[in-house]
Amino acid sequence: MPSMTFASIMVSVDLAGDATGRIKVAAHLADALGARTIGIAAQAPDHVTAHVGPMGALAFLPTLSRRAVSDGLARAEELFLAAVGTRSRVSWRSALEPGLAFLASQARAADLVVVGRGCPDGASEYPLPLDAASVVLATGRPVLVVPPGIDYLEGRRVMVAWKDTREARRAVLDALPILRLASRVDVVGVTHEGRVSGVADVVAYLSMQGILATSAEHPSEGGGDAEALLDLASEGATDLIVMGAYGHGRLREAVLGGVTRDVLRRCPVCSFLSH
Repeated sequence: MPSMTFASIMVSVDLAGDATGRIKVAAHLADALGARTIGIAAQAPDHVTAHVGPMGALAFLPTLSRRAVSDGLARAEELFLAAVGTRSRVSWRSALEPGLAFLASQARAADLVVVGRGCPDGASEYPLPLDAASVVLATGRPVLVVPPGIDYLEGRRVMVAWKDTREARRAVLDALPILRLASRVDVVGVTHEGRVSGVADVVAYLSMQGILATSAEHPSEGGGDAEALLDLASEGATDLIVMGAYGHGRLREAVLGGVTRDVLRRCPVCSFLSH
């Protein structure tokens, strides 16, 4: 049986200012894996309800015209093509539709989806950036989140943030093509009350996949698991964190706090998430 790889990598493109770096990360990764790069963008024209006419009838008035959206999508395509340069295995998809819904449907054509960490609320140009957490939950694909200011992912020193959950097991499997490119893989478990995390089994599994990995367990010291993981990633010069996402559900994490939410907000390096 041939080893698992990525045949297509889809990257979300917007005009919020950091898409070029994200596109370059996706394209470089596609080069390393022999994959196709697919650029994607979508935005639906907006409408508001207003009273119009002598009888004050309700009508939908456009606040963002189809022409303005089409122009924005055309600029996004130009940005994508400029960033991928002379590569031949590239394609583009766009639509006058809600961005998240369009990406979720088109993700059927991708092995990996690449998005930014930008906040949609702070953007003013269309197409708007997508919320990374929503993409993780909606697409049914692993998602690579690229922070602002990063335009290259070497992926040589990878941390697997391990917790014995379905999502973490899924992340390790999904990330195998990238883990095979790494020169060092650290499987790190943050333990609570002396519980065994299972990192040794993960290292043994990766070894059977031809991936040399080390294991470490760090007791939680009350500062939060995300903070501990980010500190360990900094100490180890990690350039990619692999982890399961929203094992407790997004609503619970929003209310009580959670590792996924904190990593998405604060991680200074790329993160690979599976749900």
